[in-house]
Amino acid sequence: MGLIAPWFLAGIVALGLPVYVHLLRQYRQTPLPFSSLMFFEKRTQSSIKHRRLKYFLLFALRCLFVALLVLAFARPYIHSTIMANVNGGRTYVFALDNSYSMRQGDRFADAKKAAMEQINTLRDVDRGQVISFGGPARLLTDMVSDKQVLRAAVTSLEQGDDASAYAELSRALRSVSESLKADITAHVFTDTQKSSWPAAFSDARLDDGTTLVVHAVANKALPNWTVESVDAPRRVFDTKKVRTVATIAGYNTEESTRKVTLRANGKVLETKPVKVPANGRATVEFLALDAPYGLTRCEIQVDGGDVFPLDDRWLFPVERADPKPALLVHADNDSASPLYVKTALESSAEAAFKLESVAATQTSNLDVSKYAFVILSDPGPIAQKFNDALNTYVQNGGSVLLTLGKNTTAGRHLPVADIQMMGLHTIAPDHEAVLTVASADPSYPAFSQAQNWGGVDFFQAAKLQLPQASPETRIAAKLSDGSPLFIDRRIGGGHALVFTSTFDNIANNLPIEPVWLPFIDQLTHDMGGIGTSPGNYRVGSFVDLRTAKEKNVPVEVVGPDGKRLLSLSESAKASTFQFPSMGFFEIRRANGRAELAAVNTDRRESDFSLVPAETLELWKNTGIAPGGTKAGATGAAGKTTQDKKAELWWWVLLALVVLAVAESVLGNRHISEGASDPA
Repeated sequence: MGLIAPWFLAGIVALGLPVYVHLLRQYRQTPLPFSSLMFFEKRTQSSIKHRRLKYFLLFALRCLFVALLVLAFARPYIHSTIMANVNGGRTYVFALDNSYSMRQGDRFADAKKAAMEQINTLRDVDRGQVISFGGPARLLTDMVSDKQVLRAAVTSLEQGDDASAYAELSRALRSVSESLKADITAHVFTDTQKSSWPAAFSDARLDDGTTLVVHAVANKALPNWTVESVDAPRRVFDTKKVRTVATIAGYNTEESTRKVTLRANGKVLETKPVKVPANGRATVEFLALDAPYGLTRCEIQVDGGDVFPLDDRWLFPVERADPKPALLVHADNDSASPLYVKTALESSAEAAFKLESVAATQTSNLDVSKYAFVILSDPGPIAQKFNDALNTYVQNGGSVLLTLGKNTTAGRHLPVADIQMMGLHTIAPDHEAVLTVASADPSYPAFSQAQNWGGVDFFQAAKLQLPQASPETRIAAKLSDGSPLFIDRRIGGGHALVFTSTFDNIANNLPIEPVWLPFIDQLTHDMGGIGTSPGNYRVGSFVDLRTAKEKNVPVEVVGPDGKRLLSLSESAKASTFQFPSMGFFEIRRANGRAELAAVNTDRRESDFSLVPAETLELWKNTGIAPGGTKAGATGAAGKTTQDKKAELWWWVLLALVVLAVAESVLGNRHISEGASDPA
């Protein structure tokens, strides 16, 4: 017998309550009026008789009630060993680690061979299932008795580039055990890599009744050098030299000097030596990356000279192009907003745009089609010819941003956006508080990184009459008075964006706040169609195939081997793609925009340190049932022993109900007897 929650036994101190009731509260004396006590001699009366227990049966019932109540909270259980006929068949799970580290030597081949040997030992009455856990755990078969099906699953399993996780494996084993409502024996074929062990031991727990058998295909930690990471620009828009920093890591290694090489499209650009300390890291810097125009496949490679050369290189893409022209139209007397916007664009890590500022009176003959985006910075009235050109520009897929201030005429429709301007709300500091940003949608590109709007105050904001709610109109941010701050309207193939204040540091203090730079950077990248994808990904991660503007644009994904990885229906509808392996992947869109994604393995797989043996033993013991008997252990005479536990709390609860009734009846009788006694 045992207790699931033994700490509740501390409640046994509540036994003092019946003692208090029966001893300290039993003496009662009714005062009686008397004329005088002057003729009585003062004496001390003994109180021994008042400290004697009365109503022993009632006292015992109350003590027993308290004790059983405490026991019920402690949740008692009993366990017994049940002998089951082994001829009924047993349930097995064969889990194979096909993570990146299993590519070392013959590890994966050894794991598959060991799995085949275990499957061959199954009897006809047994059943089994094959799963892999190089990345998310995958069920490769159903729970079947056909050994041929199990062998075929093991044979067809391919080596992967993802990272393994023992927490993910344990979750899968718990799921199998719970769905089958049966004890299972799990044979795990892995290299017992320490980096796969979860931070919290509880994440690797197994259900009671799960027997874990680990077949280790590695018996010692191996020295290994690897390129752990590379810091390089995603895009280059001028001919200045680019700084590329690579981090070289050594696992289980001695201090050594390694050669590190920078390549672009297979061409060696530069080689440098770097001293890596024992079991440490070192950085090496390259200042020459003469990438040609377009997309360039770059890599950093270390001369590891170790037993695992597969992780000796790190892939990264670089796109070189000239800065795209962008247009800002402003009022004749406005010099502040062009300065703030231009400075923000030049301060970006990727100076992707070259801003051209033009007064509203000089826009008649502008060819807007050559600009990546257009900003109308509260320009006032614009020429009809320019307005028509903007409408065509947006219909054809361009983006126009309007900021609203004192030059915008109330009562008229805004150009391009077709939203009526109702008026301008100017804050009177003596009578009302300044406006602030009440909400910003982090899923909108302009607000994905620009989220710290706490210090931005608005002294002036436009009031608009918005059209009826529709999927084509999106309010991405609101002010504290409930009015919109940022509106995105889809018109034709493009977008009209409305910012209900200005960029001149007069109507608000936005241009001098820290949120200004990430806001403009993200906003202009989205408007200019450059996108904000990182370029570098990890095996198993996902990439967004379409932005909000490209929801109907077909997409092609071409793998490292040059093959298309999406079907026709997937290329038209899929919103994300999961990278299955290491290498360069091309993402091609029908609108002409292309990206090059470099996919690298999780560098935790490069550390061949092993999980300590005592940790593996503790992991196995999480599947031991209470009482220390291993579920499913083989007993004598062709039997298997199964340790079952049954909780007794409901029996205790039933006894409590009976005691409560008995105590109530007996207590009422004693009260009646006490009331009938003469005073």
